[in-house]
Amino acid sequence: MGTGCCSDGPAKGQGCSGPSTEVQHGHDHGRAYAHGQETDPCCSDGADCGGAEEVACVDEDCDAETYCEAEDDSTCRSVKLECCTSKEEHCDEKCILAAAAVECEKACDDDAAHDAAADHKHAHDKDGHHQGSACSTHLSKAFEQYSAYLESARCICRSILDRGLPTTCCSEQQTVAAAAAPVSAATSVKKRREKTEAHTTAHAHGQHKHHHHHGIKRRGKKLAHDHDMEIKPVRDDQSDCCSGHDVHLPSANKEQHHQFDGADVEKGAGLEHVALIVDGMTCSGCGNKLERILKAVPGVSGVRVNFVMGNAEFDFDSSIGKAEDVIRSAERATGFHCTRMSSDDQALDILASGGAAKALADLAILGVSDVNIIDKKMVRVTYDPAVIGARTLFEKIGPLSNGLAPPRDDPSVASGRKRMYDQLIKTAAAAILTIPVAVFAFGEDSLKEQVSKQARSITSLVLATLVQLIAVPEFYKPAISALIHSRTIEMDMLVVISITAAYLYSVVGFGLRQANPKADVKEFFETSTLLITLVLLGRLVAAYARIRAVAAVSLRSLQASCAVIVEDGKDVEIDARLLQYGDKFKVLPHSTVPTDGLVLSGSSEVDESMLTGESVPVFKKQHDTVIAGTINGSGTLTAQLTRLPGKNTVTDIAELVEEAANSKPKIQDIADRIASWFVPVVASIAVVVTIVWVVIGLKVSKKSAGKAVADAVTYAVAVLAVSCPCALGLAVPMVLVIAGGIAAKGGVVIKSAECTERARKVTDVVFDKTGTITEGDLDVQEEDFFVSDHDEARAITKALVAGNKHPVSVAIAKHLAQRATPEIQLTDPQVIPGAGVEASFNESKVCAGNPTWAKVDSLPSIKRLQDDGMTLLVVTRDSNLIAVFGLRTRLRNEAVSVVNQLSRRGINVHLVSGDQTRAVESVASQVGIVNVAAQRTPAQKRDYVASLMSEGRLVMFVGDGTNDAVAVTQADVGVQLGSAASASDVTRGAADVVLLAGLEGIPFLLDVSRSSFRRMMFNFVWSAVYNVLAILLAAGVLERYNVTIPPAYAGLGEIVSVLPVIAAAMTMMTRKVRAEA
Repeated sequence: MGTGCCSDGPAKGQGCSGPSTEVQHGHDHGRAYAHGQETDPCCSDGADCGGAEEVACVDEDCDAETYCEAEDDSTCRSVKLECCTSKEEHCDEKCILAAAAVECEKACDDDAAHDAAADHKHAHDKDGHHQGSACSTHLSKAFEQYSAYLESARCICRSILDRGLPTTCCSEQQTVAAAAAPVSAATSVKKRREKTEAHTTAHAHGQHKHHHHHGIKRRGKKLAHDHDMEIKPVRDDQSDCCSGHDVHLPSANKEQHHQFDGADVEKGAGLEHVALIVDGMTCSGCGNKLERILKAVPGVSGVRVNFVMGNAEFDFDSSIGKAEDVIRSAERATGFHCTRMSSDDQALDILASGGAAKALADLAILGVSDVNIIDKKMVRVTYDPAVIGARTLFEKIGPLSNGLAPPRDDPSVASGRKRMYDQLIKTAAAAILTIPVAVFAFGEDSLKEQVSKQARSITSLVLATLVQLIAVPEFYKPAISALIHSRTIEMDMLVVISITAAYLYSVVGFGLRQANPKADVKEFFETSTLLITLVLLGRLVAAYARIRAVAAVSLRSLQASCAVIVEDGKDVEIDARLLQYGDKFKVLPHSTVPTDGLVLSGSSEVDESMLTGESVPVFKKQHDTVIAGTINGSGTLTAQLTRLPGKNTVTDIAELVEEAANSKPKIQDIADRIASWFVPVVASIAVVVTIVWVVIGLKVSKKSAGKAVADAVTYAVAVLAVSCPCALGLAVPMVLVIAGGIAAKGGVVIKSAECTERARKVTDVVFDKTGTITEGDLDVQEEDFFVSDHDEARAITKALVAGNKHPVSVAIAKHLAQRATPEIQLTDPQVIPGAGVEASFNESKVCAGNPTWAKVDSLPSIKRLQDDGMTLLVVTRDSNLIAVFGLRTRLRNEAVSVVNQLSRRGINVHLVSGDQTRAVESVASQVGIVNVAAQRTPAQKRDYVASLMSEGRLVMFVGDGTNDAVAVTQADVGVQLGSAASASDVTRGAADVVLLAGLEGIPFLLDVSRSSFRRMMFNFVWSAVYNVLAILLAAGVLERYNVTIPPAYAGLGEIVSVLPVIAAAMTMMTRKVRAEA
């Protein structure tokens, strides 16, 4: 951070008079990119705003092209009716808080139009003014009314405007909001629902038509909204989703704006995201096969498969066909069972019969989108929580249900466990059938004498045939399917060739022995049966280990199963799945928070270590947020539900971790290329082994042709069966799954697999200052005024910094709020990122920003404060200094320790900031950083990082605010300090890593990366050593020393090769979080 309105140096050629580059807000559909190359985010479902219906304005003073001059907005109507539903979620809980505050203030002013205004008591400050935040009553009402809007991606602000209320978060005193969605939207691969809703929102093209009360006047000109911005600014001084401040972008940043546009220009309006749970994948070859099949389908892009997690995802162009057809085609081609996961609506599992499911569908309950029969006793009802709540739905289902089904596990764990049980049954059946065959083959002679040779042969044939039938769906079907559909030979084919060769040779031998008892051939049914059983056993053990690993690091398990809601003044305990919008819930002492919420009453310390890694509990009071999965302390909290279970913070983090696990680092690509050659090479070796042993048998050992061929087949079967590329394919993804889970539980969310592998090589760490090395909060230490009217100077300052979320502005606003300050109205406020804010007041130009931009840095009074190491905000009027504020910041408690740790590792540490030089140098000296760069704009921060990278260094940049996004994107490893109050959604979307706690996450990240890489290397080495030694022994290279691997036991190769790989990955779990990984 540190690059907002007050700290950064100016962009070249800019001063308080205004920047050289302007960005007008609002829809300018005449511009090429407004409705040409880029999709207008204000238009829903691809609708053309330009084709909106023309409506005449009933107010004669209304300028149809620009704004309405009428004093009463109620008489002014929009020139055009636009589609108001956005494809991006711009609003968040802050918009609801703002709406509640407006309602509360209206009631406080005894507005007769407000319900129960006279009956409700409102808190005031010592001067009799209404407080800025809402009371608990209005807070609850607002969340109950608007929470569902967030779910359906609707703009709360626009709905409030429709109702004739003040501008709330769209107030002209607030700055333009971040042009990015929250964490879940900015980084998650799951696409939000695009819902079309009819609105007649009163705002003209490119502007809102706001209604104003309580002395709040509109500016008269354009009112900007982030939905309507042509270029989305890279800034950190943003408040809510709307603003009245026009924004100017320095030209240095202009070229970067496209990197943070919420709309993906590569994805058309008809692109549908599909997420699957895949049942049947056992190794990397299975994952690669599914990936090849999906990539070959027209219209499919962005394919990612993770066989460890048992999932897959891709984007599909719905204009070409249906995603369900693609899924069915993939199932036929691979033999896997694919279940589509719903990323939009909620699902409620109830106990009901198939007949009840049909009756449910016939009910046609509003909000229910689908009814699916899961099994004989369970039905899954999919519904839209923005239309109907879970409890309301359950009540409407009524007698058709026998109650809620048991809670579902993490989908990846549940699917893996189901597959494991299936494998357990098949393995047990194969083992039962194999035991008699093995006894007949290896039993004592006395036992063999009790059963005739012919009876033993016939019994072995029958049992071996039954075992072969068990192998058909496990080995034959996927191997042949891969050969036909994707024209590849995978590992299952090696097993198929070996068991088929052993079985058919034994069948032929059985037939020849029956025809001629003296024939010099032998049968070895025990080889094929033991081989199948042991391979199944190996896959069963590997599946169990994978499930244990995935379950151990699964964050979804943090979701509480029960919740206590407040209903009609009474506490009622319900299943957490029945929570719905509008609910108030209680968090009892030492219980788990059921979902995200806003504290209405009570106070307590909450343990958030399971999400942040911080062991120190966090104190929670009214208006603080509580996070799902965290543990309450000894107090009791009453909270308003803000997000539903399954779509809360726990889910967001889990999805980010899973997304990272689904991605492939470069090292995995190398492993895949090696594995692709494995099967052909091993098959070639088996052919060579067969030829060599036939020749040896005939020429050297002088054996009969039958005996020589039998021995050669034995060795070839052993070679095919003992080789196993699974360890190679499992080497990287298994480690990534464990590493991602451990990191997340330590408060470090790694968003890409490449980052896990790359972070260990970091040579330089570049920190931003404000909000990163220092706390986001600053304290005003000194204020000086250079005009006689101090009150007016304070009023101008307060108006300029109002709504700005940069730490300096927040600190000044907090400081000025402690004393009575007259309210003034500014016109045409404009934010200059990296410089300051300017506006017009009584025909004068007023500015607030850093001294260099305001061109007052040479004044003695300014130099004195700068020499003291203070951060400064200066206020000018017509280029004349009227006020200066000196602020000091507090270092983060962990900053010195983290910098020392990095230095001890031989990593170069840098501090780069937009603040004044003395202030930056003062902080750098306190934490022990030698490399310092001050007064850097966002673009210059990026250039600083780029210059280090050009020297061959691997650079990590750590920042928090939107102004840091360009540098975060530039760096090899971009890190956002997500715990900072000034943390930006734009930076979060651009970052490779998000720190949920403090800076201690940086050395922890390096440890996790280094530990992961060591285990990956061990896995690769082990896989190579195992396969080389196993193939040599199976081929009979050491046969003269009686050191061989009989084909019957070659099936143990699956266990022997895979278990060390899984064990190596799981050893990471034995280390303490935030300790050496």
